[in-house]
Amino acid sequence: MKIFFKTAAAASVLSAALLALCSCNNGNRISGILEDAGNDSLTVSIYDAMTERLAAKDTIVAENGKIDISFKDTAMFIVYIDRLHTNVYHEPIFMMPGDKIEISGTLDHKTCKGSDIYDSLHSNFPDFFSIVKEINSTVRNILAAGDSDEAVQEAMRQNLDSLNARKDSIYAAYIKNNPNDLASGYLTLFLNPEKGLESYNLLGSAVKESALGELLDDMAESFTASIMKERNKANVQPGKPAPEFCLKGIDGKEYTLASFRGKYVLLDFWGSWCYWCMKGMPDMKEYYGKYSDRIEFVGIDCGDSEETWKETVEKEGLGWTNLYNGDGQKTVTDYAIEGFPTKILIDKEGKIVEIFVGESEELYEKLDKLFR
Repeated sequence: MKIFFKTAAAASVLSAALLALCSCNNGNRISGILEDAGNDSLTVSIYDAMTERLAAKDTIVAENGKIDISFKDTAMFIVYIDRLHTNVYHEPIFMMPGDKIEISGTLDHKTCKGSDIYDSLHSNFPDFFSIVKEINSTVRNILAAGDSDEAVQEAMRQNLDSLNARKDSIYAAYIKNNPNDLASGYLTLFLNPEKGLESYNLLGSAVKESALGELLDDMAESFTASIMKERNKANVQPGKPAPEFCLKGIDGKEYTLASFRGKYVLLDFWGSWCYWCMKGMPDMKEYYGKYSDRIEFVGIDCGDSEETWKETVEKEGLGWTNLYNGDGQKTVTDYAIEGFPTKILIDKEGKIVEIFVGESEELYEKLDKLFR
């Protein structure tokens, strides 16, 4: 990927690697003035819209609020412009290949023009921007509240749920009435799974065959998987038989859950990209060393390339059975996995004992109770 950030006063803060990759000012561009940016240092984070992974991140310096960022590629991107060293949520900018977007307003609420999607929204669906502003303001308030009064937090979360439900209904109505508008494809990306899948099926060929089409197809698969996960939750509960799977091991052989019948099994759904997954590996290794004669640890890698998976297993010294799921949906859908890491303890008969989402002491307390 060739990426180049440019502002009137930013050349000195760009990394040499980025400068070496591109010396041109064409392709995608974001320019304009943000009223509250002043002469501040800002971070620009560019995510690949297809993979949702960080493609590039760098620091720029605004000059009297002036922003001018250029990068060359043919992908779709989600771009965040934020103040340095803050974790305040600022709405992102969505870019199709070759988009040249003009921004105005503030860091908290940017107005974007100049692309097919944003221009259509301004002309045909101006309510979109007020809805987004209200939702983003609520999200920022929740984040700012931190660990404040639980009742206050709950009230804000309920308000956000209500806003999102209203948003879904309004977006879905627009999509139904404008199936061939590229903006309808964009709006589909932000719907809940049920309305998202319904809206995807209404989109016309002009949208599905556009540059947005591949992302929409992926989202439709994700919507379908989310709906199936919700249905599968009832069957992925303590006391229920754990779903069967068939996945390739790091030794190239295929493994099923039945391969481990007769021993307790701990399934660990993880990925090298997941901070908490990796942070918990030392505890996993400690407890594998303590109880490996009585329980089989089975890591199921999700979201990594096969090469990254193998490199991580070797580098981290993960000595238990390691299986590869990659970007596959079936196993994570069958197990209704919604967050990483998720660890599922299974008894000798193949029934679920307990499910642990995230890193927690409860898992290890449970293992000590069973095997100490």
